[in-house]
Amino acid sequence: MDNKIFYEKFDWASFKYEALKPKVEKVISSIPDDVNSILDVGCGNGIITNVLGKNYDVTAVDRSEEALSFVETNKINSSADNIPLEDKSFDMVFSSELLEHLPDEVLVGTIEEIKRLSKKYIFITVPNAENPDKLLIKCPKCNYIYNSPNHLRSFNIKKLKSLFPNYKLLDSFTFGKKVRYYNPLLLNLKKKLTPANSWIPYFWVEKAKRNTTCPKCENEFENKYKFNPITTAIDTLNVIISPKKDYWLFAIFEINNK
Repeated sequence: MDNKIFYEKFDWASFKYEALKPKVEKVISSIPDDVNSILDVGCGNGIITNVLGKNYDVTAVDRSEEALSFVETNKINSSADNIPLEDKSFDMVFSSELLEHLPDEVLVGTIEEIKRLSKKYIFITVPNAENPDKLLIKCPKCNYIYNSPNHLRSFNIKKLKSLFPNYKLLDSFTFGKKVRYYNPLLLNLKKKLTPANSWIPYFWVEKAKRNTTCPKCENEFENKYKFNPITTAIDTLNVIISPKKDYWLFAIFEINNK
């Protein structure tokens, strides 16, 4: 299946400002005072972009025409790794919840584009050291195993800094709802010993959010929960030993001209 087609089929209307209001407000309050122009790379349906546009000169970039139909600022339909704009066009390049979705080769190109287009600042938000395998699903039709929100990698501040070695880390912090971290050893054990439908999604997830589409064969199905005693035991142990953490990681970099 073409990933772009899969991305276009996403229900962009389901993303609402109210659900992200605290995050949007935190983003706004964290922007350096001398920023006037912003490029939002991977803007989605513009929940953050449209608010930024009220106070800044904003251009939004996304590869989904459907997502861009909700965006109220200047916008460009483009892949993040090949943006048709001139070097150093913006005071700040902003990207929120994009990098974790990108295949390796696209990630490399996207980072280069972010660097190329920024005059001074780079502002990145990503999930905070999450365990992507925590949300694996196995398609019952083709047996393809994938992460339900299509998160391909995990980031901590060390990994983010490694992407921008010639930049100064101006500020970094975590923010958002507390979520349970999953111990990697326990997670690996659970993957080996129990079927995915016994632990992803968890039994308390509402039915509407269990629906998923396989990115390989386009099979649409409900990922039903099935009780498994081994899963329950491992989950219980994880609750005991694993802490909760803020969901998002924010990092603001400044070009180091020294």
